[in-house]
Amino acid sequence: MESTGNRNQRNPGWVVNSVHKLDETTLRKLVILSALSHQDMYIALWNELQQIEYARTMRQQEELQVQQEQLDKENAQIIDFRSNVNQVDYVINEKWSRLSGSKQYDKAGDAAELVNDEITEIVGSVAPHSNSTTKINAVLALCDIGSIVAAGGDCIGAEVRKQVGYDEELVNALWTIVETMSAADKMAMTAEDIQLLEAFDKERKGYCVFDGFDEVLEHFKKAVEDPSSVQSDDDDDYGDIDEQALLNKSDAIEGTASQPITL
Repeated sequence: MESTGNRNQRNPGWVVNSVHKLDETTLRKLVILSALSHQDMYIALWNELQQIEYARTMRQQEELQVQQEQLDKENAQIIDFRSNVNQVDYVINEKWSRLSGSKQYDKAGDAAELVNDEITEIVGSVAPHSNSTTKINAVLALCDIGSIVAAGGDCIGAEVRKQVGYDEELVNALWTIVETMSAADKMAMTAEDIQLLEAFDKERKGYCVFDGFDEVLEHFKKAVEDPSSVQSDDDDDYGDIDEQALLNKSDAIEGTASQPITL
């Protein structure tokens, strides 16, 4: 007579039910023992592991391909940031222009915050894999924003000039963009681009705002290695500029600076 144990060994249902009752550690031990004791089990285990590894590799390749396609798409996209510049111009020169001086003063903090939001958005839109044109556009757009802040009129313009112009955020934003740029990105800057940076440097000095931008300008000049864009300073004239600039900054602190110093 056949024993109950022998009958159970040949009963697939019993095997399945029994395996489901085992904990993970016990199952692992049984698989190891089976693979070491039976060649067909060893081959089956090896094949299963190969399938798992193959599936994992394929998933990784698919994920990398998706990431690369996204990077290629972003790299091909050119952003001009004109909307950010226009928004700053609107906030400073139009949004609250019909309000009285005292009401404009009350809105100055909001205006400065909105300007800084646009600066932050530009920085957040640029990454090391962005194309050269987008990076250069970001630098020029930040300079355009700085120019609008420097020359902004009315009470809001004067207050934003003090809050944003004397702050480090815009210059720090420029350095953040610089850090994303390779040597090739910087070499892509044209002589006209450098001239635009120089024009902003001259303008912002007249209003005594955005200290430290001159270092950004010099960095780009050296990077593009364009001797024709480097202009020597006249020491005597520069001394006069500094003296006038200090006077203008004093007026600006009192909220009365509305005109640039003529350089």
